[in-house]
Amino acid sequence: MKIILKFTALIALITCSGCHFVGEDLIEVPVKDEITSSGEISLKKGETVVFWTKINANTAYPEYSIKYLIEENNKTVEFDSISRFTSGRDHIINAKASSGDAPEKTSIYKESFEFELENKKFTAPKDGKYTFDFKLTKFGSESEAVFNSDMSIILRK
Repeated sequence: MKIILKFTALIALITCSGCHFVGEDLIEVPVKDEITSSGEISLKKGETVVFWTKINANTAYPEYSIKYLIEENNKTVEFDSISRFTSGRDHIINAKASSGDAPEKTSIYKESFEFELENKKFTAPKDGKYTFDFKLTKFGSESEAVFNSDMSIILRK
């Protein structure tokens, strides 16, 4: 009987811990070809923030590059860029693909691909209020499709 209770408790623990495997959403910042900001986010030393790129594009593998700046008390902590599959990991969640039917007489056919991709992890070096700024920049010749799409960065703890 005790073994069954322990096993049930273990299964419940595993199930509950798997519910939040991507972390808590802090903010979703729309990314455009102009600078957008998260505003101040309070972090404690050692806390990790994960950048997730949320894309709704008309191509399954859009090419993009996003420059980012992380500041703490108006001092630059990190300045770099991320691009498609920068992390070397293909951690993709909430993926959906859809296509619109086109009438026979036209050659217009629309596909839509939506997904969230883990791109970068940032660990706070000290307690403070951090600001995350983002700017979408072109990357490759097919990037026009991305600029006509919805794109944002989701910051998660």
